[in-house]
Amino acid sequence: MSLFVTAAVLMMMAFALLGPVSARLAQSSWVTRAPRSAVVLWQSIGLSAIASGIGAGLAVAVSRYHAGFAPGMRELVIGLVGGHPLLGLGLPDALGLTLAADLLIVLFVVFGSLMARTIRSRARHRRLLNLLARESPQYPGTELIEDIRPVAYCLPGRRPRIVMSDGALQLLSSHEARAVIGHEQGHAQEHHGLVMLPMLGLQKLFAWVPYARLAPVEIASLLEMSADDYSSRRNDPHHLAAALVLMATSGHVPSCSLGATGAAIPIRVERLLHASRNSKRTALATGFIAGAVISAPLALMFLT
Repeated sequence: MSLFVTAAVLMMMAFALLGPVSARLAQSSWVTRAPRSAVVLWQSIGLSAIASGIGAGLAVAVSRYHAGFAPGMRELVIGLVGGHPLLGLGLPDALGLTLAADLLIVLFVVFGSLMARTIRSRARHRRLLNLLARESPQYPGTELIEDIRPVAYCLPGRRPRIVMSDGALQLLSSHEARAVIGHEQGHAQEHHGLVMLPMLGLQKLFAWVPYARLAPVEIASLLEMSADDYSSRRNDPHHLAAALVLMATSGHVPSCSLGATGAAIPIRVERLLHASRNSKRTALATGFIAGAVISAPLALMFLT
């Protein structure tokens, strides 16, 4: 297979992953039976699409060496180190190298700025909590804020903070409050803040890309389900379901945080009421698919 054919196949893979594959996955109901594995699958699709795009550009860029992808990359690196990277570079090769470089810039600059903005927003909110929040005597490790609206959320960070409002404590029974706190502890213990870090703001910048439009919403919903499962292993899931219904019309949760009532309440409540909400077989199959998705462009590049 020539490197130009490899590049064409990789570009088709990137477009398929960012478009129809993402749209189909967003419409799938089976993901609720394996939320953590489904999150990995969404991440694999994004990483594979980026790898495919960069790989397509590099495949064109190294085609002038007529030596295959891996040997061609070695020659390109030698040229870069030796100070003559443009030796023998034609128009197609230059366009391929430009494509790969542009995608790398997007990967580091755009995603880096998005993550830096989110980290700053979380830091500002943490300073605000230092001024306004107080430790709960009834629920150790939980901070209370004066707000009549029923609000509960986890502020991610090196030391995650679980916050509830006075309105939430007045609305919920002690069992329901513990179930909600368990949900927020799930966000903290499973580091969901790190998972969402590159996703926040993606919709606004690349709304025209189906993956960028769908992935943040779907991953957020799946992380809420994963936190539901964490709480359900320690509390009665019916208590959490009741709390979600009661808090469904809660006040605003900070965008830099993860809230119990964040997404997909009807689906989550229905899921909590079924004992067989998770499937190990589905989780294993999803993990296998995720591995295949991320491996496909790498195998295509280095076997050419």
